[in-house]
Amino acid sequence: MKNTFFKKSTSCILFVLLFAPIFLKAQTVRINEIPYPIEIKNNPVSFIANDSLIRISAKGKTNLFNNPNGIYKVQDAPMLLFEPKGDFTLKAKVSGNLQSIYDVAALVVYQDENLWAKFCYENSVEKIPTIVSVVTRKYSDDCNSLSTSSYAYMSIVRKGEEFSFFYSPDDAKWQLIRHFRLELTGILKVGFAAHGSRGDGFTANFTEIKYLDKALEDMRQQ
Repeated sequence: MKNTFFKKSTSCILFVLLFAPIFLKAQTVRINEIPYPIEIKNNPVSFIANDSLIRISAKGKTNLFNNPNGIYKVQDAPMLLFEPKGDFTLKAKVSGNLQSIYDVAALVVYQDENLWAKFCYENSVEKIPTIVSVVTRKYSDDCNSLSTSSYAYMSIVRKGEEFSFFYSPDDAKWQLIRHFRLELTGILKVGFAAHGSRGDGFTANFTEIKYLDKALEDMRQQ
């Protein structure tokens, strides 16, 4: 009996060792433009990640927001995130078929549920495509900046604990939207998110993705 048990236990261990890498790989994806594995978080309805497109579909009533009233926070927006080594610049053309209020496609920097920021292509209360920034230090602020078209070029730049959000209508002339600091205490991840807090679901598209392991000299001008 002891030998039989030992053989069965050994077989189970070998199975885990052999197939664990397969299970781990199923949780991440790779694209050429980003030199790090991309983790899938919060179970998107579906997603595509290749060299020409990242697409994330979120179910309805999802969000990423810690209400300033302190009563609730929602952290179920699906995200595709990766861990940069240090300073970085991430750019993308961001779009989606905005239908319901607060349909959002966003670039995100995320440490944990109480320290993060998102840069949003968002359907406003007036149902106008709008550039919105949210910075969360336990509680979220929420700042609508300007209206845009059926897409937006958006960029996040990090230099240490200093961050900048930039917007462009054409990938030529860039405008600073937000310049801020996050007091990091853990591992920071960056990437892409989608949510539809009022509707039945939303699909976000990210194309023309560019990533560099460096920041700007002047964090207020791109």
